[in-house]
Amino acid sequence: MSASFEKPPDQRRAVALLAEETQVPMDDVVKLYEREHAALAAGAQVTKFLHIFAIRNVQEILRKRAIDRTAKPAASRPPPAAEHLLVLPGPAWSAAPTVAGQSTQP
Repeated sequence: MSASFEKPPDQRRAVALLAEETQVPMDDVVKLYEREHAALAAGAQVTKFLHIFAIRNVQEILRKRAIDRTAKPAASRPPPAAEHLLVLPGPAWSAAPTVAGQSTQP
């Protein structure tokens, strides 16, 4: 754990829970939390609830990372080969024009 992460126990517990739920190393979550908290604190006049917003920001970052991780393998898969495509049986359609409701099909 980072030496500068000297927060009240409830904030440490929230960060630890996030790390456990997302299976992200605690140090990484602590760094994200500290970065988000510092960014929020930079222009804040009221700082009492910054930890709540910082936790929410970290949750969103980790959620997006998880989505990106699951989306990339599916996107990198090559399209199926033509011989593996499903072809449904049905009438063979002709490109020839029809005359007043009559089909050119036998």
